[in-house]
Amino acid sequence: MDILISFLERLNLWAWWAIAGLLLIGEVLTGTTYLLWTAAAAFMTGFVALEFFGVNWQIQLAIFTLLSMVTLWAGDRWVRPKLVQGEDSGLNARGDRMVGQTVITTSDFVAGRGRVSYGDTEWAAETQDGRDPKEGARMSVVEVKGVILVVTSMS
Repeated sequence: MDILISFLERLNLWAWWAIAGLLLIGEVLTGTTYLLWTAAAAFMTGFVALEFFGVNWQIQLAIFTLLSMVTLWAGDRWVRPKLVQGEDSGLNARGDRMVGQTVITTSDFVAGRGRVSYGDTEWAAETQDGRDPKEGARMSVVEVKGVILVVTSMS
């Protein structure tokens, strides 16, 4: 217990900034944004710990606690929602990005089914209206059903 008290009595600007740095490292590892706000509180508390203020460690801890609560509340209320918002990148939904794209038939369709080329990949496809386009026809993707592209002729 004496070691802890000795540490607390020596809290100064650099100690608080070191604590803020450790909290920022924790934030980078977790990515939750919660440690970011406590790191900001520790950084601000460092200014309170400057020698010419003459503030003891009990008051420094109380200020750190208060600043942590305020920054956590403000960050969660106003900043975090803005970080979460944004357009869906479609990274894990390749099929959604394919709708509206142009594809080329790689073989004649039979009974409304065939194969098309999209990018560097060949896909199974079916026509929306049951028609049978010839090889080399330009089609447009209107829907993705699993691994089958639903296509229609381009007009």
